[in-house]
Amino acid sequence: MQKIEDAVNGVLDALRDQGLKESSIQQISWSVYHPIINWHYEHDTEFCSDELLESLCECQRVRYEGGEISRKFYRSFVTASFRVHSYVTTGEVDFSIVKDARRYRPNKSYQELTEAILQSTNLTDGHKKRLSVPIRHFFCFLQGRNKSSTQIGDRDFIDFIYEAAKTNKNNMTVVMRALRITTTYLNDHQLANIKTDLSVFRPQTAPIHLILPYTQHEINLVLSVIDSNSKTPLRDRAIILLAFNSGLRCVDIRNLKLLDIDWERQELRIVQKKTGKPIAAPLNGKTLNAIADYILKERPKCEDNHVFIRAYPVYTGIASTSPLDYMIDKYCRLAGVEKKPYRAFHSLRRAFGTELADVGVPVTSISQMLGHSDMSSGKAYLSFNRTQTALCSADFSEVPISKGVYADIQFPSCCTFKKGGDGI
Repeated sequence: MQKIEDAVNGVLDALRDQGLKESSIQQISWSVYHPIINWHYEHDTEFCSDELLESLCECQRVRYEGGEISRKFYRSFVTASFRVHSYVTTGEVDFSIVKDARRYRPNKSYQELTEAILQSTNLTDGHKKRLSVPIRHFFCFLQGRNKSSTQIGDRDFIDFIYEAAKTNKNNMTVVMRALRITTTYLNDHQLANIKTDLSVFRPQTAPIHLILPYTQHEINLVLSVIDSNSKTPLRDRAIILLAFNSGLRCVDIRNLKLLDIDWERQELRIVQKKTGKPIAAPLNGKTLNAIADYILKERPKCEDNHVFIRAYPVYTGIASTSPLDYMIDKYCRLAGVEKKPYRAFHSLRRAFGTELADVGVPVTSISQMLGHSDMSSGKAYLSFNRTQTALCSADFSEVPISKGVYADIQFPSCCTFKKGGDGI
């Protein structure tokens, strides 16, 4: 029997060997492979199970048919489960399964028109592929109206916007760009006479999720279960304390070198991977002791100069964010810490910023300590601080009244006041 975490890591390594970008691997890891691991844990097993893989796919199928998730997201679970199963069974990942990504399939005439529209632009292949989906969707929409390309009118574009919003409400910017490219091509080639200016349509931006940080109590609960549930308890403890007490990004923790730590000054100095800017982060005694304990007592002897090393051979630095996301999620589950939406290892960094905001540290100082390139990035941490947020609102007690008085009467919105009338 093979552990589900090892199986998933094997699949992700195979995807890297296939040339998939690390950013794409991290995205699919968190959205698809991470839930596969959690599904096994929720059913009280850490070993890969074909029955659990099938039940997860069935659960996602029901969600898809109920309109909760897209077909593409459902298919991603089918593909991932197939690859995990093949890795556990044969030791190699079978990439033969084909995902049907072409959900919208217009007829040959419209398909050729789609290719012509995309080729008329100077966009990259990646952008063309992304825009081809809403363009094909639009032409399938026209097919449903039994319209040829010479019969396309302004009303078709307006009606399609409402149609596309049903399934792409958080991605309408791409849809509108595709429609603008389409109208430009049709008009330039005299295939239609579209007069509607689609640039006046401004898609509403997707809602911003406020991801709750970990609290000091939750971190203490997590630390309390590490020793009895890890092959590398000293490493895991040091990583969590470092993230919580320094606010470093996951990639900077993974890339941390032995020479980056100044033990005498009790700080570390690095160049941030995301911004390319240097940062000096002070470390408290508890965090320094945890790192020292790991280096002296548990860290494998190897040529690699990263501080934190993989738990299994080959002993090298941690290659991706996924193992750390798995780690914090695992300990939260064992410690009984509530699973909250979108919360992952990065939330330890968010917790550091929130703790600073709670004790009244100015947002500009928080941004500097976190190494933000834009000072406004630190404002997110005030969202969880009711005390500081309350300071943003004020009454009119300090506003001088030069004449007249303020009234308590609530006027209806339809009321207007003539300029030059009595002041209220």
